[in-house]
Amino acid sequence: MSGRGFGWLLAGLVPVYLVLAAVVPPADDELYYWCWSESLQWSYYDHPPMTAYLIRAATAVFGDTLFAIRLPAVLSTLTVLGVVGYLTRPRSLLPLVVCTPLFTLGAVLVTPDTPLLMFWALYLLWLVKTHEKLELEGVPWWQWCLGGVALGCGILGKYTTGLAVMGGFLTFAVAVPWRRWVVGYAGHLAVAFVVTLPILIHNIRHDFAPLLYQWKHSMSSPEPGVMPFLGFVGIQLLLFGTIPFVVFGWAVLNRRFVLADPRLRACAGLFAFPFAFFLFKATRGPLEGNWALACYIAVWPLAAVWYDRLREGGFWKRVTPLGFSIPAVAVLLLAVHLVRPLPLLSPQADRVTRQRSKMELARSLAETLRGKDEPVFVASYQWAALLRFHGVDAHQIDGITRPSHFTQTPERLAGRERVLVFADEPIPAEMTRGFDPPRGVRVFPLVVRGELVGGYWLLEYCRSGGVRGPDGGTTAAARLDPPGGDLPR
Repeated sequence: MSGRGFGWLLAGLVPVYLVLAAVVPPADDELYYWCWSESLQWSYYDHPPMTAYLIRAATAVFGDTLFAIRLPAVLSTLTVLGVVGYLTRPRSLLPLVVCTPLFTLGAVLVTPDTPLLMFWALYLLWLVKTHEKLELEGVPWWQWCLGGVALGCGILGKYTTGLAVMGGFLTFAVAVPWRRWVVGYAGHLAVAFVVTLPILIHNIRHDFAPLLYQWKHSMSSPEPGVMPFLGFVGIQLLLFGTIPFVVFGWAVLNRRFVLADPRLRACAGLFAFPFAFFLFKATRGPLEGNWALACYIAVWPLAAVWYDRLREGGFWKRVTPLGFSIPAVAVLLLAVHLVRPLPLLSPQADRVTRQRSKMELARSLAETLRGKDEPVFVASYQWAALLRFHGVDAHQIDGITRPSHFTQTPERLAGRERVLVFADEPIPAEMTRGFDPPRGVRVFPLVVRGELVGGYWLLEYCRSGGVRGPDGGTTAAARLDPPGGDLPR
């Protein structure tokens, strides 16, 4: 595929991505990051702030719609594909790469991986250009500064970008005399540090609780062994197929050839090192499958060279496209499921359709509370975000599920005379001490594909004394327990 042909492919993907951004049901966390953007901070408890900044920029122009929230993801995906297409020669494998989950349905999901992938790709491009310039002459100071900005913005997106520091360092250390790069490299790290100061400021203000949370989350290894490793590898095969594993082995075995080429050297540094790190980390305990996403950006220029060096007409040349069969089938099945749910998946296990049902349920609750200016308390940050997106003043109760951005200003029931709680199970008794038994205001059944799979109550907790309910109804003395005594499951 020529460069012009790949450019036309990118142009054709733009309307596809924009349509997907508008119609694919939102994941809980996407709306959570939108909540961040509604209250901009230096950084956040869960992740750095760049995701919120990008969403805020998009919604400021296009409004608080799902389409606008996802525009940064579309921009990120197109940037990544543009960099990959520019660095890859020949481009014969790229149409197959575009068919993988990350560049199809995953292309429009906005997460901290959105800025991570975009700025990792730009940093890779900068690294290639810097190595190419070092082959001929010195690198000007402004180019080192650009690299620092790209690196810093990536870290503002997700801490995983820090792996690019070591990967980039290795590409210089193994092939370039240190006098030609060490001062500039240190300078670009200094620029990156300045760019990431918002993270430091936020952590100082919060006693480094966000960084400690991320450290425990990423470094805990409760179950080392073979099964976590196999699980991680399985997810990678589902996302990108077998080619990255083959290319990893090829790059290691042919390291002299790879390191001799400035373009391949830079790609190897941002693929082989982080890929090896995540493979090792997976042997130490369960690892989230998306953590390794960034390193795959640099694998495709290497894969193109590996594929081009295979014997024309040989067995491996012919079967290489089959390496994309697993992710291609996964994309096809998911696309079909979005249009017509697959019967092989039970309603209880159907997370995609379940998400649509939760959206309907949230809209129903918002309609129930229309005109009533009062908060609703929920157990999880996911429900708090989903309800806020639908105009409900939702607050996460601190201490039931994991901490989040919402719990940094704790919302407790104590001290209130009356509260509304939206839940699928009773609130722990120690959190409702002093309140009378709750009154069921309304039940919200959760129906997935025509089958009742659970349900939620809007509950009213009052202290004795006769505070009026949201419907202008009964006093505390006349309240009723939820029908049947149990919440629907």
